[in-house]
Amino acid sequence: MTVLVSTPIKAGNSMAATTAMSSAGTTGRNTLTRPSHAAEAADGARIPREFVHRADDSDILLTHFQACADGSYRMAASWPRAHALFSPVAGSRENPMLMAETIRQAGAVVSHMAYDAPTDLHFLLWDLRYEVPEEVLGAGVPLSPATAVVRFDDVKMRGKRLSSFRFEVELYRGAVRVGHGAASASCVSPAAYSRLRPARPESADPAPLPTPISPVLVGRTRAQDVLVAPSGTPGSWLLRADRSHPVIFDSQNDHMPGRGVIEAMRQAAQLATGYEHIIVPSMNAEFCRYVELDRPCHLTAERRRPLPDGRIPTRVTLTQDDEVAARGMLMVRPADADSAADSGANGTSAPAAFATV
Repeated sequence: MTVLVSTPIKAGNSMAATTAMSSAGTTGRNTLTRPSHAAEAADGARIPREFVHRADDSDILLTHFQACADGSYRMAASWPRAHALFSPVAGSRENPMLMAETIRQAGAVVSHMAYDAPTDLHFLLWDLRYEVPEEVLGAGVPLSPATAVVRFDDVKMRGKRLSSFRFEVELYRGAVRVGHGAASASCVSPAAYSRLRPARPESADPAPLPTPISPVLVGRTRAQDVLVAPSGTPGSWLLRADRSHPVIFDSQNDHMPGRGVIEAMRQAAQLATGYEHIIVPSMNAEFCRYVELDRPCHLTAERRRPLPDGRIPTRVTLTQDDEVAARGMLMVRPADADSAADSGANGTSAPAAFATV
């Protein structure tokens, strides 16, 4: 999964403050206790729009940046009431998949503001995961964070230029840790990217856009937002990559962007589980190769036995040219909390049309 940028602008911060980076994990920490550096970050430096690699101001989820004495970074976060792609579920419930986009933006911001990465670099995201703690879901706490705390680890430089890195993110709302996640990425210069992907995008005609699944079946209201189409094979769908989509293809169009890949995964998972509305409080995705636009890409979804808490593990795989392009494990829950409880703890079975594995 790559994030492409094109507007040259250089960050003014140096990387001198990053020499004491922490690699502390996020697992097992009390969600009702936050570290002192997780306070509101709105008094930090304003984050330029170019540093989050998004064309629309309404798509910017991080606003201010601070480097902390312990080597971590703190950012003020602000989610829109209704994101254009990761829209509220069932009309009102916050979409946890906004955490994936928040994490991606956090990595981009630190690379520019702490490591002086020029904005003409191409960022290749190899994996991304996020999770909403179960106690947060059970308590009905709003998911939109006010603060993101970021730690870079396993940083590799090529000369004075950032080459690759891994990072972890914790998301706080007041004193509550509402989510956490991690990702790893590589940085590629424009010249190297041209060698990787010669004569694109103009030379490659897109594959014909297949007729979408009915929007209501994947929790959408507009056909343009549907990223899957019937393939003629049960449990398998075709990827729809509409280059005219203003959000998915807002910054590049020579392959399917990562945000489109994970939303397609979610839609396939919803079709596999059969619920009218779902939330995905946890996702672990791996991006193996570019998803090309000039030939078909297939999605398959394997729905597994529900866990006692009602979550349904669902494995989604994207395959193109007989090779795995991306895959992810999604923990799916019905959007209605009572339905989630019924599907697991109370022993109610899944929809009759879909057998558990």
